[in-house]
Amino acid sequence: MAEPSPFGVGAPPPHANHNHVSLTTLLNMLASIDSRLKRIETAMRLSDYNNNNNNPNNGAVPPPPAPMPLPPSQQPMVMATQNGPAGMGPGIMHPLEAPPQGYTISSRATMQDELDQWTIPRGYSMRIAGAKVSGKRKVRWVCFRGGEARHHRPPVDEELIQKAKAEGRRKPTTDRASKKCGCLFKFEVVETVKGSDVWVLHYPNDEHKVHNHGPSDQTSDPRARKLPPYMSAEVDQWLRDGWLVSKIQEELKARGFTNVLNTDLYNRKRLLKKDEPSMIG
Repeated sequence: MAEPSPFGVGAPPPHANHNHVSLTTLLNMLASIDSRLKRIETAMRLSDYNNNNNNPNNGAVPPPPAPMPLPPSQQPMVMATQNGPAGMGPGIMHPLEAPPQGYTISSRATMQDELDQWTIPRGYSMRIAGAKVSGKRKVRWVCFRGGEARHHRPPVDEELIQKAKAEGRRKPTTDRASKKCGCLFKFEVVETVKGSDVWVLHYPNDEHKVHNHGPSDQTSDPRARKLPPYMSAEVDQWLRDGWLVSKIQEELKARGFTNVLNTDLYNRKRLLKKDEPSMIG
């Protein structure tokens, strides 16, 4: 005769009740989740309906949401977006565009280079026309095409011609065509506080913010043809090693320096030979 169950007649074991309870709970949870999802879906449809009714451009595809900004450490570097030595000017450059009023220069020593970074890509360059060195310092800058061209000089003396040939030049440099055209573009760079060596750009007159000429070819501007120091030193070494000017030009163009003229290289070679008589070539 079978022993009676300790849980009573016909009573299921405890694990059976437990499984039954767990299954019931799970079904209830699923039903609750399904109900919530349906309510959310209904609310979203109602929201879309209201937005479409209030939007005059019904049927237009909404723009994608703006991306979240990256932290500074992950932001990409951009060139020419801010005022200052790290970024010189806007991303879209306009020919002959003037630097803005209040443009900041970080130091007197780097002033020319910082201005060149703005002006040369825009088809002009600046040169110093004067300075105030006492008290709060000031440097006056004018367009490199400012001023009036001098009249043609009389024929060059034969002695000057012979001297030029002795120095390796075909002719004296006194009969060059002037690039000056009376351009009035100019500005001042003023020290913010005496002794601070921080400078801001100032236009004394709005009439001086416009050029009277078009953008210049960068091969016609000596400052645009100037090589960075590391490249200039390498060119000097090539000249010392006897490289042909044509070979140096090929190497420069392969590295992206396309504004250098053959005349620049010949002039540099002549100066090196003058300073270093033992140089090859």
